[in-house]
Amino acid sequence: MEFGEKPVEQHIVYEGEVSWPWETNPVKIFLVEYRMRKGFKGIGLTGPTTWSFITVDNWEALTLEDVVHCYAGWYIQFFFNSKSNFQTNDKRNTNELVNQLIERGVIDSRSYQVHDVFKVGEDLVYYAIETIKDGKSVYVVGTEDYYVFYKKNAPQMQLPPLFYFLGKTFNPFRKEGC
Repeated sequence: MEFGEKPVEQHIVYEGEVSWPWETNPVKIFLVEYRMRKGFKGIGLTGPTTWSFITVDNWEALTLEDVVHCYAGWYIQFFFNSKSNFQTNDKRNTNELVNQLIERGVIDSRSYQVHDVFKVGEDLVYYAIETIKDGKSVYVVGTEDYYVFYKKNAPQMQLPPLFYFLGKTFNPFRKEGC
């Protein structure tokens, strides 16, 4: 749909059953590598919904597992954003969160940029903030109490950092009962 034409070449690069948000049974997903007539290459994803991340410049830098994690994270954000009416960029709450992270030394008060704030329910807020750590640009991604640092130039950060974080947190590759 994004290109208005069918790909000139496509092939399945991954097929498998994975755990999926809000699904009780495993979901079969496919990752389909494609090439468009003008040379653009991408990976299409199918499962509970069909999607393609057309903004990724270097697919080869991502593992197929990374792509599945980003797909699951995108799905979680898409599902909640399409099913709710709350405003995700509540400035007051975001400023409080940033101030707490500065006070705890998690982010540098002189150099930070809030990239994403994603609210689930009444109290759970996920964020992605770019800052400097040990002289390098990083993203701090997570919640107020649990966060991870990702190098800004990590291949998974070609997509919004929350996609990867949420997908890794949910972990579609987990085995049932774990």
